[in-house]
Amino acid sequence: MNYYPLIRGRQYDLLALSQMAQMLSPHVIPVIEPVKDIPALARCAAAFTKHHHPLFVIQNPLVGAYGLLAQPKTTIPYSDWVRPARWFDPTASPLTLVQSLTQLHQLDATQLALIPAAARFRAVAHPAAIYLEDHTSTRARTEDYQQVQTEFYQYPVAQLPGVGLADYPLSTHHYDDHGYAQRAIAIHLLFIDRGALFVRHFTSVNNLDYTDPQTKFFEAVAPLTPWLADHPDAATPATAELQRLAATQHFPGLGTLRKLQLQHWLTIMGRWLD
Repeated sequence: MNYYPLIRGRQYDLLALSQMAQMLSPHVIPVIEPVKDIPALARCAAAFTKHHHPLFVIQNPLVGAYGLLAQPKTTIPYSDWVRPARWFDPTASPLTLVQSLTQLHQLDATQLALIPAAARFRAVAHPAAIYLEDHTSTRARTEDYQQVQTEFYQYPVAQLPGVGLADYPLSTHHYDDHGYAQRAIAIHLLFIDRGALFVRHFTSVNNLDYTDPQTKFFEAVAPLTPWLADHPDAATPATAELQRLAATQHFPGLGTLRKLQLQHWLTIMGRWLD
């Protein structure tokens, strides 16, 4: 069983992947959907080739501006390790992403395919299916994560169908190129409990307005060290960096915070599958 996280190619997500190319579990095979024409996309692909780790890059993205460009400035350096993927169309590809049963029924039995995890798709029992979940918990407001700090995320591996699993780590299928200001800061950390996966939300406390994100970061990260004392298996290089930032009272910015959360997520997924 391998994990194929579907990651939109934003700056800090690509940076997270580039920095992890050498240390990712062989069971973690990212699938990048390019959304912006930025050099970080080519650098990420080059890092995976350099460290001989498999990566897929979608050639016909459905979201963002990259797929609308006739001649992107950034050329993706495909290789034996960095291979193309495509949303279903007549062009053959090592990995196909499907959206409908009609598309699924047209696939050859050996075609590796990312398929929605809905029951009607699972009933087809495609032999090379990777089931794509869209189950990252979301809230109307970031501060609402305070209401439920720990949430179930994924069943144990033995209970999962297909040859692989996929999701939108820390995101959903909905893509917004801009995002919106939030009054709160939340940190979402994946962890393993009795073979299943859960997400722990760490949320800032004083969220009456949009000011002072630095203080809100320190509020959100304050419970991390005592929580890790009770969950030592959830410690990763990313959580160590979060603890260092808290100890030195340094707010790294929301982009770096996103990068660290994604690196932690992929590390825990790798441990779970290893």
